[in-house]
Amino acid sequence: MASPTISGLSGFDSSGLVSQLVSYAAEPLNNISKQQSLVDSATSTVNSFSTLLTNLKKAATDLSTSSGFSSMAATSSDTGIVASVSGSAIGASYSVNVTQLARAQKTRSDQQTSSDTALGQAGNLTLQIGSGNPTTIAIAATDTLTDIATKINQQGLRVSASIVNAGGSYSLSLQGLDTGAQSAFTVSEGAGVSLGLASAANTYQTAQDAKLTIDGQQITRPTNSIAGAIQGVTLALKSTTTTPATLGVASDSTALKTKINAFVSSFNAVVNSAHTATGYGTVKATNALLAGDSSIRSALSTIDGAISGVVSGATGSYTSLSSVGLKHNTDGTLALDGDKLDAALQKDPDAVRRLFITDTNINATGVMSKLVGKIDGLVTSDGGTIKNKLKTLSTQKTRLQKTYDDTTDRITKYQTNLKAQFARLDQAMSKYSSMSSSVSAINSITTSIYG
Repeated sequence: MASPTISGLSGFDSSGLVSQLVSYAAEPLNNISKQQSLVDSATSTVNSFSTLLTNLKKAATDLSTSSGFSSMAATSSDTGIVASVSGSAIGASYSVNVTQLARAQKTRSDQQTSSDTALGQAGNLTLQIGSGNPTTIAIAATDTLTDIATKINQQGLRVSASIVNAGGSYSLSLQGLDTGAQSAFTVSEGAGVSLGLASAANTYQTAQDAKLTIDGQQITRPTNSIAGAIQGVTLALKSTTTTPATLGVASDSTALKTKINAFVSSFNAVVNSAHTATGYGTVKATNALLAGDSSIRSALSTIDGAISGVVSGATGSYTSLSSVGLKHNTDGTLALDGDKLDAALQKDPDAVRRLFITDTNINATGVMSKLVGKIDGLVTSDGGTIKNKLKTLSTQKTRLQKTYDDTTDRITKYQTNLKAQFARLDQAMSKYSSMSSSVSAINSITTSIYG
């Protein structure tokens, strides 16, 4: 009779088996990680798309007002008059004669032998600018010329005080910080103070207004920057004129074209970004989560609709952006026909302007402000298509992270349980191995007795 044997119970690799089983259980984590990567990539793409919409908003804003859209330029025949367009200028020509520049008052003290030696003067020094309240400054006998300058500057008045060194003799110089006759200042020296600042002879430059004529009409201003005298034009006066200068305001499409081209570039960047993200024609989406995405395509439709068709409030010869050279390409991008725009500006500049700007004064309701509002509705408003898309992706990311964490916890517990089970199995196998050895010994004895 064959003796019973137990074999194969030693050398069992339980740790290797546990690792293999845990590896199989962890495979769902790889799929979750891939989904997380897709969501992260999609979020980055939508954020970039949102940024491009914001850039488009800025380009549209730059064309939405009369001053922003201005296609006028001002020129001057005299370098002493610098003209710039600052608003809704109108084409015209003007004769400008500058007879006086605005300037600030300058007054100095009598000369002293030192700037840092006590003057021995004690009393009050009073400063008054125009019709303002006088400011009294106490002067001590120990004060130097520099000390008095410091005390004046500490008052915060629109007058600056400094020391002038004229080769060994020193004087205290007071200069008004504002031009114009109303900014003239007076100095009163009380008993005990004798600096010469109150002497009319020591005022070597009086405060005065700028004076000029525009087409024979007298204009007076406290500064050399003349705004409002000519509609939409600011004049910077640099010097007086010997003969009247000719100031011209005329249409200039160069600056306008630059702004419109910037708008076209921004618009096309949005369109191309949308096509790349969601797929267009034979080109597949860069991210499977965004393939054919309705949010992005809806946003694209929204901004395109804002600038297409007849413009509300348009008048004259031109009623749509396409009529002045802004046309759509077959892929939805824009192109500017510069020659067509030039011709429109030459023929009816006001009609062209109305297509773009919003101005209640002239009842203009151009497309740019409308587009700005649409972009705000997409990107920043509650319920906005793009804002909601980003919220949805954020929620997805949070959910995936929770799933990943929960799965990781389950796998950790599974691994712990497997190790415990195989530890018990190892103990059982050890017992079986001992029993096997005993049986083998019995078999040997039996064989030796019974042969």
